Amino acid sequence: MQVLVFDRREKKVIKKVGRSAIPSYVKNPGFLIWLDIDNPGTENMELLLKHFHFHPLDIEDCQSIIERPKLDEYDDYFFLVLHTPLFVKQTRRLVPFTVNSFIGSNYIVTVHRGICKPIQNTYEYLQEDQSVLEKGSGYLLHKILDALIDHSFPILNKIYSNIQSVEDDIFKKPSTKNVKTILLIRTNILTFRNIIFPQRKLLKTLEIKDMDFLAEALEVYFSDLVDHIEKIWDTLENYKELIEGVHDAHQSLLSNKINDIMRILTIFSVVILPLTLISGIYGMNIGLPLMNNGFAFVIIIAAMVLISIGMLIYFKHKDWI
Repeated sequence: MQVLVFDRREKKVIKKVGRSAIPSYVKNPGFLIWLDIDNPGTENMELLLKHFHFHPLDIEDCQSIIERPKLDEYDDYFFLVLHTPLFVKQTRRLVPFTVNSFIGSNYIVTVHRGICKPIQNTYEYLQEDQSVLEKGSGYLLHKILDALIDHSFPILNKIYSNIQSVEDDIFKKPSTKNVKTILLIRTNILTFRNIIFPQRKLLKTLEIKDMDFLAEALEVYFSDLVDHIEKIWDTLENYKELIEGVHDAHQSLLSNKINDIMRILTIFSVVILPLTLISGIYGMNIGLPLMNNGFAFVIIIAAMVLISIGMLIYFKHKDWI
């Protein structure tokens, strides 16, 4: 758990705030407090329930594994559930990472399971630059949401890089090995879309909300967040079409490769067929032409070679090979 307390009178961050001191800053207009909890265990949740007086159902949502993005409005605070994409290196898949936020007049509480890199970076940034803290909890909320949304852009760039890489691979050498990579990229794109889609409406709703800690001047800031998430959605739509096109191209190239193999094998079979016929006839134990000729074997082999060359010339003339 990390605690950031900003003294509005002294205009500075208070260092080393202990757990026991947190209740004295709650709903104290002289301070702005940001409580970041990365372990929603019983002790931490009891702290929120006892001193912040959050609704028990919201506390329960913080402890659940996954919740749909939503915005609950109460008399003196908002409860916001957002998702950000998390890349799991072991499986190479994207999964939704849940960030729960409570926003009041002089506080923000973020709750999530494990380290959240965008939030950690924002926390460290505010230790150095405190201009956002001077403006209040609404601007701090915007800063946190902006970090969570911007976290998606490097992932988008990585997905695009993977699409280009597999596209180059299939045109160099189409193979069934590429199918797994294509399906993995497509799965990640669909997962990403499922993460982003419900949050588009949520941010638009937050943009028009009217609360004391959400100043009217913040509307343009939240509008910018809406633009960012719409840009992410449009990019994912383009990537979805791109990977579908790559998949179709791969299937077509693979099909053409198989057709070429079958054509070559068919040509070999057709060329060998008359040779097999000749060898089969001369393998019979009956009287045949050239049986008493000392050069019979050479003549038969020469005939087979001429027949093979003649058939290949004919196939070439017909543009079959």
